[in-house]
Amino acid sequence: MVGANRFEYVQDVYLAEEDMHISLHGYRRSNGGTVVYWVLVACTVGLLFVVDSWLHTISIWFTHRRAPLRESTSVQVLGGGKHLSFEDISTTPFDGALDAAFEPALSEKDSERDVFNLLDVLRVFSFRHYRLVFLPASAKFAPVSKWKDPEWSQGVVTGRKGLSEREHNLRLLVFGPCIIDIQEKSYVRLLWEEALNPFYIFQLASIIIWSCEDYYYYACAIFIISAISIASTLISTKRTVCKIREMSAYTCTVRVLRTGKWLELPSSDLVPGDIIDLTEATCAALPCDAMLLEGDCVVNESMLTGESVPESKSPLDRASRALQDVDMAAHTLKPSISRHVLFAGTQIIRARKVASVYGDDGDTSSLYSTQPATSRPAKSNLRATAMVLRTGFCTTKGTLTRSILFPRPTKFRFYRDAFCFVGVLAAIAVVGFTINSINLHHLGVSRGAIAKKALDLITVVVPPALPACMSIGMAFAARRLRKEGIFCISPSRINVASKVALMCFDKTGTLTEDGLDLLGVHAVSQSTKSFMEMQTTIEQVAGQAVLAESGEITDNVGAPGLAVINALATCHSLRLVDGVPVGDPLETKMLEFTGWQIKESDLAGVPADLDEGVDGQDSSDFDLLGSLNASCLTTAVYPPQTYELDAAANGASRIGGIGILKSFEFSPSLRRSSVVVKQLGGGYVEVYVKGAPEIVRELCNHATVPADYERTMNEYTQHGYRVIALAGKTIKRSWRSAVTLDRAEAERDLVFMGFLVFENKLKATTASVLCELREARIRMVMCTGDNPLTAVSVACECSLVVPDVKVFVSRFSETNALSTSFSEHNIFAPLARVSWSDSSGSGVVLDPVSLLPRAVDNNDPAAVMLAEDLATSGRYCVAVTGDVFGYLSRHAQGTHTWKHMLMRAAVYARMSPEQKAEMIEQMQELGYITGFCGDGANDCGALKSADVGISLSEAEASVAAPFTSSANNIGCVVQLLKEGRCSIATSFGCFKYMALYSMIQFTSCCLLYIYNVNLTDGQYLYVDLFTILPVAVCMDRARPFRRLVPKRPSASLTSKKVLTSLLGNVALVIGFQIAVFFMVEAQPWYQRPHPKDPSDPDSTPKEGDLNTSLYLFTTFQYLFGGVIFNIGPPYRQPAYRNIAYVVVVAVLLAFNLWVLLAPVGGFLSLFGLMHTKVSWRLTILGMAAANFVLCYAGEWLLFPRLAIPLAKLFRLTGLVFSWNRPYSEPSQAEIVASDMDENGNRQGGLWTRLGQRRNRKEYKLLLRGMAGGSSWH
Repeated sequence: MVGANRFEYVQDVYLAEEDMHISLHGYRRSNGGTVVYWVLVACTVGLLFVVDSWLHTISIWFTHRRAPLRESTSVQVLGGGKHLSFEDISTTPFDGALDAAFEPALSEKDSERDVFNLLDVLRVFSFRHYRLVFLPASAKFAPVSKWKDPEWSQGVVTGRKGLSEREHNLRLLVFGPCIIDIQEKSYVRLLWEEALNPFYIFQLASIIIWSCEDYYYYACAIFIISAISIASTLISTKRTVCKIREMSAYTCTVRVLRTGKWLELPSSDLVPGDIIDLTEATCAALPCDAMLLEGDCVVNESMLTGESVPESKSPLDRASRALQDVDMAAHTLKPSISRHVLFAGTQIIRARKVASVYGDDGDTSSLYSTQPATSRPAKSNLRATAMVLRTGFCTTKGTLTRSILFPRPTKFRFYRDAFCFVGVLAAIAVVGFTINSINLHHLGVSRGAIAKKALDLITVVVPPALPACMSIGMAFAARRLRKEGIFCISPSRINVASKVALMCFDKTGTLTEDGLDLLGVHAVSQSTKSFMEMQTTIEQVAGQAVLAESGEITDNVGAPGLAVINALATCHSLRLVDGVPVGDPLETKMLEFTGWQIKESDLAGVPADLDEGVDGQDSSDFDLLGSLNASCLTTAVYPPQTYELDAAANGASRIGGIGILKSFEFSPSLRRSSVVVKQLGGGYVEVYVKGAPEIVRELCNHATVPADYERTMNEYTQHGYRVIALAGKTIKRSWRSAVTLDRAEAERDLVFMGFLVFENKLKATTASVLCELREARIRMVMCTGDNPLTAVSVACECSLVVPDVKVFVSRFSETNALSTSFSEHNIFAPLARVSWSDSSGSGVVLDPVSLLPRAVDNNDPAAVMLAEDLATSGRYCVAVTGDVFGYLSRHAQGTHTWKHMLMRAAVYARMSPEQKAEMIEQMQELGYITGFCGDGANDCGALKSADVGISLSEAEASVAAPFTSSANNIGCVVQLLKEGRCSIATSFGCFKYMALYSMIQFTSCCLLYIYNVNLTDGQYLYVDLFTILPVAVCMDRARPFRRLVPKRPSASLTSKKVLTSLLGNVALVIGFQIAVFFMVEAQPWYQRPHPKDPSDPDSTPKEGDLNTSLYLFTTFQYLFGGVIFNIGPPYRQPAYRNIAYVVVVAVLLAFNLWVLLAPVGGFLSLFGLMHTKVSWRLTILGMAAANFVLCYAGEWLLFPRLAIPLAKLFRLTGLVFSWNRPYSEPSQAEIVASDMDENGNRQGGLWTRLGQRRNRKEYKLLLRGMAGGSSWH
């Protein structure tokens, strides 16, 4: 397999849902190789099988041979060159074509030649719940998530009779059952897989070795502990899988249209393209992703997004291109598409019916009927229908479930270093193995005994309890977080939280309250072309109208006028659930302000009470509305019954109800929403639009926009108010013509009506939490979809931006920057199209290339002085708008300007959900460990992209983010960071303690092996089970420190400080053990160990003066090792606050002193100890005390100060002190950056640079090269 033939054997596949690249290698089974493999397994007594269970490739090499994918029976899946899985390909009889659905371009080419790639056999395999099918035309596998009905690409939905039985059966073979079914492994299989874990194989080998050494009690104790550990793991795994399965696997009975007939079928029978009836569904949750075709729905998506506010879904407009634009493989859909899609796992709160075209006979004659209401279609044909888009693991819920089952590996340095360190310990064990084997051979010890004793050293150096002790700290942290209402679906992210250097926050609902208070309406008088007084009550608003039939502004049809109150009452997408309007909190407040009421019928397109007219008015016009199709969902709004208006301005005695003919819902990309409405009995159709002021302004007739528009808007936004612009127009059209209006036509040539001003209050905890994060020197960024000036104001109010820091807001120059491309002669031309102005209005701007302050007018001394001061101090930041961010991302990404913009940005405004996620990814590329805290609705992408995502949700746990907080404030951020720092510090302390314990025991064994003796069974048992295990577990119970400190804990076990500490303490304990060894041999009463039988060297007894002395001394070393490495402040509470730890240490210390100073005969025989003189026992106590004092002083006073000088000396000699990337001469840019202090002044030379670890994180180099560094954060 070389050259071009490789493509027949290997295929590269990109799984967009998980952003994963895999390669597929084809294989066919070899019967001869299979026989050879099992013969070798038998010959090695199963050892080959055990090793293969770890490597996964040995059996493949024996039992299979490489084959082209077209002929293969199995597939090996590799990711990044590493084995991921080996899957068998299943074959099923098939009578259909697939190429048209997976490769439209190919199908079009074939159709020209009348070629139809009909399959006789369907070849499918599954990998991590991805189904991949083989396409003969391209000789490649394709994920079924890329399947798309060719008719959908033309914008055509499934026919009115639904799928035929043949179509359904073929699609069921391709997609499988519509169920997120996780295979639940039996206890026997789980036990088998757990028992083959390298850790437990090592435990088993250790138990065998200890048994051969006659350590029966110790071996039995470790066996019991291992059995309990395996049992608890099995129970926990089984419980977790059951919980996930209960959450994901769901079936119910649904009504499905098949061959023109509505049938009740199990939801597992659904396939893409099926038409289902939502109104008759008995499902508690939707079993598939479906496109809403008719009717409208209100759904609860909290399980997917964490958003507790119900979402309203509108049907697909038949003129829309949404179906053509659907990316079937995308994890998240565009907002313009998702508003029509009902996602699997969401609860349907309410579904309104419509006269459906999908009837038993497919009759659509009633669709445009003008008959009276009494002659409307029968209720049996009134439905809310949807078309199935995705099923099973292809759904959004399935993708999120898969992310729980197969989380992305955490690229955290601590875990990589832990494996390296274990490897070093194993290398030490091999060295000890070799040296002691030689020594024992010289003593005449038998080869079998040498092998047992040498192998025993490996079990000593690599402690079996190491993995458990390192992970228990995370378990305690996760339990404490759960008690605080913070739920975690990825415990490994707790340690990652310790290194968060950048924390991003959404604004509305995160930093500020969910609800907005409507301060009032600042309407415009077209007669004076200026803003009127702020109207703070509905009575004031109702008395005004924006007239368009007089003055300079005249509508194209001479409309009688537009009422602001009509806009407030109708321009929303609220839906009634149990008589209560639900939807966007802003729109809810707006409707509450008017006091009007929504009325809906159970049938979409037939608003309540419209048939009866209003106050005797003719209702014939609205009888027609009852027969409108699903794209025209009519809802009526009415003023209060006792609400009489003084209507001198409009000549009416009462404002009646208003019917909403058509809605264009809010789009994040368009940043506006609009409605087409008609007053009951009125003659004109009205259009109302609300949205971002800068967007709505461009849609208005410029003659209707007041001259003081910018000044008025800035006045509100700079004080932190949220401003929404209102506009509208009247058109003389029939209702039939009005409901066919497209969005572009409806939203042009508008009359500007005024501003809605909302007050968004900060949450009570916001300012204090941000203050604590700033004191910890954690950079904070706001990322919102709101107006930039409003966002800046809120950022200043909550002290995310400190008072003396200037904020420069981005905007495009008058030249159309969006159409600008790189100039052939000036690569900075695109950057010049972006301007950066001071939000406070000073005469200072930023240079568009260097982002350095400069005065607009060089003749203005105050501006020049301010610019120079800002350039020197660096006390300024920028607020970036979404359009500028997108523009610079396309034209300047990777440049100096782009990177410095990312480093200077404190506020990102008008950002779309996709841009939020991109911003997080860009920060990660600079080296930041990022966190994002949002409400889970529009922040899902950013929450999943961030290293630590926290969703504020009332749900106990959601798959929107690794962490979910039930407390609706950002206090959870500080708590999580504290727990993360506590957890990583605990893991470090426990790891160092276990490493020191293994070296203490290794040294004892090596010294005793000199005379072919060892520790006794009781001694091993007491040290491992009654000293090490309780101390390690109680160390892990320490709680986090009360506050965050500026310095983040290290994540490297191989840093110079960690190595200095560990190696220094190891050297001290080994030195003191050797000293005790020589001291005991110098005692006149000492008796050197001798074999009982001179002819049998293996008969040397373990008990003796040397064994007793070393054991009594090391019991104190084991204990004070836990004291020395029990890290307290600044990441964990002091040791004395850990009551369990204090009690354990006190009890063990008292027991050790009792055994040493007042031994009892029973204990001496239990531990195999000898009676020694009191003076010698006091000497041992003194040596232990001296060892403790030196180790404690070294750990907290000496070793931290030696770390940097030692690293400098090693670097000067060309050696590497730590296991970080080998030192090399830095680049000139790095030298310049490292030689500058935060004020831009040169600091020390080579000696200073050698003391600094090379910065592999680009953001640190950028900070050092920036004026002010991080002082403005």
